Amino acid sequence: MTETSARYLKIRFVTLVGALVNLFLAVVKIIVGYIGSSHALLVDGIHSLSDLLSDALVIYGAKHGDKNPDQDHPYGHARIETFFAVVFGVILVAVGLGIIIDAIGRLSQSGVAEIPTLFALVVALVSVISKELLYQYTNHFAKQLNSPLLKANAWHHRSDAVSSIVVLVGVAGSIYGIAYLDIVAAVIVAMMIAKIGWDLAYEGVNELVDKGLDKDELTRIKALIETIPGVSEMHSLRTRQMGNKALVDVHVQVTPYVSVSEGHRISDEVSHRLVNEIEVVSQVLVHIDPENDEKFSTCSQLPLRNEVLTLLIDYFQHLKPELQSQFDLLNNITKLLKQNNAKNLVLHYHNGKITTDIFLPFEHIEHLNEVQDLEDFLKIQLEDLEIIDQINFGFLK
Repeated sequence: MTETSARYLKIRFVTLVGALVNLFLAVVKIIVGYIGSSHALLVDGIHSLSDLLSDALVIYGAKHGDKNPDQDHPYGHARIETFFAVVFGVILVAVGLGIIIDAIGRLSQSGVAEIPTLFALVVALVSVISKELLYQYTNHFAKQLNSPLLKANAWHHRSDAVSSIVVLVGVAGSIYGIAYLDIVAAVIVAMMIAKIGWDLAYEGVNELVDKGLDKDELTRIKALIETIPGVSEMHSLRTRQMGNKALVDVHVQVTPYVSVSEGHRISDEVSHRLVNEIEVVSQVLVHIDPENDEKFSTCSQLPLRNEVLTLLIDYFQHLKPELQSQFDLLNNITKLLKQNNAKNLVLHYHNGKITTDIFLPFEHIEHLNEVQDLEDFLKIQLEDLEIIDQINFGFLK
């Protein structure tokens, strides 16, 4: 069983527990509200019955959000869960507004109120306690699983608990002759529910539009990257949330003369460390840089290998008449460059210039002095090649 499927099964189990409690409360409140002459309790029972639809949405959202990445969703489906969290936020806002409208409607009615039975008061109290316990239970697992959808459903349970408090106050007020107490409490509680819904929806929408991690998490990520051997600096750190996880993009600066494979190994280490040591991080895209190009790359206008090869070949051809004593060496270098073998010509792009390492076949080691003389000569004459900073020679077996 994968970690993600285990996560979904936990969410489903917690939600089903809530659904069973909602079903039980709905049946009891509707029956007792009808028999006990409590319109508020009867409406609250219908409200609890409608919560079963919300529970179904939680299970649906968690199941589809738990799917693995596919061709159409290469980053996975985690934001389906976030979308449903936004839906729940909107539902809570609607519930809050609905309670306010209902309270105002009852305020405009005649002052004669039904007198509910004491049993209706007891059921309302049981509903409050049950819903609060359900909130604590669901919110515990929401934090454990870092699930925005389960968190939204937990607050939905609490809104129901608060709604039941309104019913409790209303029933008690009616019994003791203070009917308006129900309306005052309803408006206050409704505003609280609407605020919770707004916060949940706002948080979810922020994630859907790629809001990054908070400053504390960014500081942790930056500090961890800078401790990795081979990393000179880091810049362009960007994050975005994807459900209960986060994606990270970062540019890592390494010494400009490391090999491609070593640079790739360093990037692998950055990715591995972030995913394994920062819990919220699930994927990391690392861009390796030889210099800090956050604002401007000094090498972005420099030519690529084929153009550099043509430039060097023409340059060495041009030197032949001038360096007659090294004609054979220059001729061999030209032939070598024309082969365009990456092992024989290594280019280093740094500070707006190109340093070239030319590796001659090892049998040329017997002409070491001649090669060194050519290298010393080129250090003086390279003004003709503005983009070339230095030409170094080596030998390759």
